[in-house]
Amino acid sequence: MKHLGFVVMASGWSRRFGKNKLLERIAGKPMISYTFHTLSHFFYNYQAVGSLSERIQDSDATVQEKKKRGKGGKIVLDTPLVVTRFKEVEQLAKEMHFSVLMHEESEQSDTIRVALSSEQAKSWDACMFLTGDQPLLSEESLRNLVDAFSENPEELYRLSYQGEGGNPVIFPKKYFENLRNLTGDHGGGVLLKSGMISVEEIHKIPVEREFELWDVDTEEAILKMEQLLRMRL
Repeated sequence: MKHLGFVVMASGWSRRFGKNKLLERIAGKPMISYTFHTLSHFFYNYQAVGSLSERIQDSDATVQEKKKRGKGGKIVLDTPLVVTRFKEVEQLAKEMHFSVLMHEESEQSDTIRVALSSEQAKSWDACMFLTGDQPLLSEESLRNLVDAFSENPEELYRLSYQGEGGNPVIFPKKYFENLRNLTGDHGGGVLLKSGMISVEEIHKIPVEREFELWDVDTEEAILKMEQLLRMRL
């Protein structure tokens, strides 16, 4: 079985936005709480289906459900790890029973290094990196990403829309050292753009709705997200 870690990167200073956008309220809730709730629901439903399938005899319907959900004991999901410098984010994460690592380093690469150097990361065979500013990301897309990864855990998987790659991204363990060696305000995207990872190893898993991959960098984007979220409520 492969152990899949989850890192929510929540340390950014939101310089372009001008203030901590992760705590900006959208439809009455802090932006990052949408990521937390989607991730929590995904974990509960993914693990609950796995437990149920182990307890009942395999009918045809159960076999089809396992195929659809990528089950079969291939993947163990580790508790999400939130890496942040903000006490308010720490509190929200703990309310969801996530692990939290607090730090005071300044760059995006530091956040990745802190996560992958943690005690928790020692058991990971791969890691999904999520950002906290994609409030419209769906549980379904997370499931599709993990199910695709379960078929070939040695390669890299990312969500995409019409061929354009986005976040989250699952990196297999063989790239952890490269990620730990990143410097400056750079994330794993540098490895993808530099050619260090071959195109053949990068699998793009499509989302149905483009807005799932939208992130928030402006006040206008907040308003746009809020309209879409209120339509879904």
